[in-house]
Amino acid sequence: MIINNLNDLEKFANSLAPLLKEGDVINLIGDMGAGKTTLVNAIARYFGIYDSSSPTFAIVNIYEGDKTIYHLDLYRFDNPDDLLDIDFETYFYPEGAITFLEWAENGRGYLPEGMINIKIDKLDSNTREIQILNDTERAREINELLSN
Repeated sequence: MIINNLNDLEKFANSLAPLLKEGDVINLIGDMGAGKTTLVNAIARYFGIYDSSSPTFAIVNIYEGDKTIYHLDLYRFDNPDDLLDIDFETYFYPEGAITFLEWAENGRGYLPEGMINIKIDKLDSNTREIQILNDTERAREINELLSN
């Protein structure tokens, strides 16, 4: 899906959010500035959360609304074993919450199977291409629901 502005991103978020279930782990793939945090903020608004922000310095943000959202940014992790310093199982196997990961590749070896991988490519200063990769059963299910 091509996203040309924040309104398009909000529409995408509002179509994706109701399809997400507690226990889902979403891996956001994209370069710095691609819009990963902006997408999480838009999904959070769908669930009645208006105080979300980037977890780059906190590593983990927890948002409470109609759903609980865990938002992790592993950008500053130099070693996957750094995950041992946080309660990563709570976030990687969430019960009663949805987890969003940024820079998940920095946690390789500890990541849960079956993540929903969403790739955001920055095409120019305003335009993004968002795709839900069809590499897990849950991702295929969401893609099928979005196409209907």
